[in-house]
Amino acid sequence: MKKRRNFMLNPPETITGTRIILKKADKTFKQAQISLAEVDASRAELYPWLGWASPSYGLEDAYEYLQGCDKEWKEGKGYNYMLCDLSGQFMGMISALNVNEDYKSLEIGYWISTRFAGRGFMKEAVRLIEKEFFALGINRIAIHTDVLNIKSANVPQKLGYRLEGILRQSSWNRAEDKFRDINVFAKLKGEYK
Repeated sequence: MKKRRNFMLNPPETITGTRIILKKADKTFKQAQISLAEVDASRAELYPWLGWASPSYGLEDAYEYLQGCDKEWKEGKGYNYMLCDLSGQFMGMISALNVNEDYKSLEIGYWISTRFAGRGFMKEAVRLIEKEFFALGINRIAIHTDVLNIKSANVPQKLGYRLEGILRQSSWNRAEDKFRDINVFAKLKGEYK
């Protein structure tokens, strides 16, 4: 059986939009402190959907995550960007993950600090990722959301992603200690406008 290799892309380390900038995740301790402060301020909204944002998530975890982001980038497994406003203020993260060479596909994952949510910043971030990665040869981009996370599901729906199906009980929700269903949204390069 042929061993699957990662699709080695060369995405830009900085992508500038009209209201935001996406920057390659900074693996410094200072950035871990900044990221953790936003997680702490948003934990009540993040933890129901993102198990890693549990009350025990701390500075060491944030630092280790950023180190992992750097490793994934170097290996071509994932491209993790800090979402910042035009002044450089950290707002959250968006990642192009699970890059697959055979299928020219990837998944987008994201989170945004509560104080920046609901103002269209994440939609702009997804649009920037689409533009760059479709231009680099990706054919399919997927976004997975918990079926009950309406705010997160609004992002792909408003950007023209198609709901391809629901993965029944495919995710363990740590906050509720039970399995949850996951929406699978996707957009093909030919559907990108």
